[in-house]
Amino acid sequence: MDQFFQQLVNGLTLGSLYALIAVGYTVVYGIVQLINFAHGEVFMIGAFGALTTYLLFFDGQTGIWILPLMIIGAMIASVGTAVLMERVAYRPLRNAPRLAPLITAIGISVFLQEFIRIFYERPNWTVPVMAALALGLAYLVGAGLTTVPLNHPITKWRDRAPLLTAGAVALVVWIIARLAVRDLSILVSLGVVVGGTVLGTAIGFLVARFTGGAGRAHELVKALAAITVVTTVLLEISWLVYRRLLATIEWPSAKQRIPFPQLDVVSGQALQIGGVTIQRSAIFTIVALVVCSALLWYFINRTRLGRGMQAVAQDRDTARLMGINVDRIIVVAFALGAALAAVAGISQGMQNNNIEFRMGFLAGLKAFTAAVLGGIGNIQGAIVGGLVLGIVEALATQYIPGQFGGSSWKDVWAFAILILVLVFRPQGLLGARVVDRA
Repeated sequence: MDQFFQQLVNGLTLGSLYALIAVGYTVVYGIVQLINFAHGEVFMIGAFGALTTYLLFFDGQTGIWILPLMIIGAMIASVGTAVLMERVAYRPLRNAPRLAPLITAIGISVFLQEFIRIFYERPNWTVPVMAALALGLAYLVGAGLTTVPLNHPITKWRDRAPLLTAGAVALVVWIIARLAVRDLSILVSLGVVVGGTVLGTAIGFLVARFTGGAGRAHELVKALAAITVVTTVLLEISWLVYRRLLATIEWPSAKQRIPFPQLDVVSGQALQIGGVTIQRSAIFTIVALVVCSALLWYFINRTRLGRGMQAVAQDRDTARLMGINVDRIIVVAFALGAALAAVAGISQGMQNNNIEFRMGFLAGLKAFTAAVLGGIGNIQGAIVGGLVLGIVEALATQYIPGQFGGSSWKDVWAFAILILVLVFRPQGLLGARVVDRA
């Protein structure tokens, strides 16, 4: 009997991990009817985000108080990746044939794996990324300070050109200055800020004068100055972060398994209850699923954004007519799934004591299986499907006799369940969400 309960605990632990990832699949599918096969890599990046947070700020420490900060770091990495993925890759294909976003998702999955494998040990890749983010944020600040209609369908690029030029000039000034002088002295930083501001504003003003006239140029002066100041200041801050923090750490290579931090309370000696051994990381995973499920239920059923998600899931066009920002709702759906995947990434690292760039592939397939098993588009179904899949894997490993049993066959039985469900109950255990569109 102890053996049965031991496998039941193992199955609940594994199933909780699958359920945390599966919710991301089912939330996105419920809103946009898209199977995001890159979601497994969002889970992987969450684990690397937690590891990065630990290496940057807490290397060598084991206090339990580090865990919430690692969770925040993991969520920032996963949510940022998911939101960028939606904006760059999926949104332009929203009205394309179903096959196009599916192939794109597979391409993103491979890209993210290879990106982590090649660049994780090279922190210098963060410099161009931070420069692009600085330029984008500066443009948003400048655009908010002008009355010129930058989104006018006819003149938008003519009006945006001076702002983009000003930011680009400030960026070029910063690059030239930092190629010449790489130290972090206050004098050099002030020179970069002043030089970038003056030259960027002047050239941006000239572009505005030639493309829109004197009146339009004077209306853009405040925005031009703001863009150049914000660009150069953010670039200097980014350079400070890179030189004083990122470049001082010896980053591990992602081409091999990387040891994951083990923290007090949630790791260490396992608990023994009768004849059943319960790992501390297993308790964390199960508790994380319960807490995340409760918070997700409250968000969807008790908040305005959650009700908006339900409306968009029912009928996107009607929801838009009712004043709901559908693009924002879709971004929120991607972010929610990514946040839960980040927690799952930390759980996986604690259970296995290591992480690797390929960890998201098989976990993503298992989570997709769990989502289909419970009913794709059904959040409760995804949780139930994940738990059922984990328990079935654990019990099959223990109780199926002969050459078809053992841990080497657990993946076979997991996907055999998927085939059986698709054949005999394609709507899943709790039923897939079905919408009749007018």
